[in-house]
Amino acid sequence: MEDRRAAGELLCDGFVHLREAHEDGERAWSRAEAVFGEAAKRDELGSGMPPLETVGRFNIPPIGALRREFQALHLDFGLPVEPAESADVARFTALYVAPEQGPTSAFTRIVPLRPLLGQRTWAEPEELLERLSRYGRANGAAGPRGYVEGIFARLIEAADGSPTLPTPNEEGLLCGMEFDTAAQERAHLAARGLDLERAEVRVGLGPGELLLLDNLAIAHGRLGTRRELELHQLCVGYRSLAASSQAVLRDRVLAAFAAGEPEPSAYPVAAR
Repeated sequence: MEDRRAAGELLCDGFVHLREAHEDGERAWSRAEAVFGEAAKRDELGSGMPPLETVGRFNIPPIGALRREFQALHLDFGLPVEPAESADVARFTALYVAPEQGPTSAFTRIVPLRPLLGQRTWAEPEELLERLSRYGRANGAAGPRGYVEGIFARLIEAADGSPTLPTPNEEGLLCGMEFDTAAQERAHLAARGLDLERAEVRVGLGPGELLLLDNLAIAHGRLGTRRELELHQLCVGYRSLAASSQAVLRDRVLAAFAAGEPEPSAYPVAAR
């Protein structure tokens, strides 16, 4: 799929799965950066932001790390709810499995925000932001550097005004370990008026394939267990973005709570 067409699908659907084989990580990242560059030319959410840069490059899971069959839905680097100083923000994410890894049993879970959040009504923007800020302060997550929230279920329960998850600073609780199973996460969202199954897409990333994600228009997670160092991840975005610009991005992301179902994209997309 040529880069402009892939970029259109990325911006329209929130992700694009490039199934052609990429021989190694450098070729994969070169392709990802080319598609992200095309997307940036017509990216309304990122309008007026600095040029894209690499803000993170990882090979996961690390050797010896805890590996589970489930990863909670999240936004890479988190959403800057109350930005207080310059920080890196991830705009797009690329996932890649090297050919030598062989087939994987894991699936990437992708949940576009607008179709999911459009299933119900939410508070007005000012009240919505106040709820999120109050949630961060109550949970001890807000501090001198501000409040950034990456776990999708926490954003939802904060926006709904119905916190039930343990506070992030509770002893023994690690970020992303709020749920043990996908069923628990589904039930948590269903209790707040959201039917996850109506919006969730699952993608099995084959050896040599690339999965490109719009990190601020979707939440993503995983089903299944990955082998050590199986997945390569590239995050591009805005390095040391000013707090004022982070607030602009935040407001654009939160607009999804009021927008409902998205309009069809003006850009052509590939049929699946």
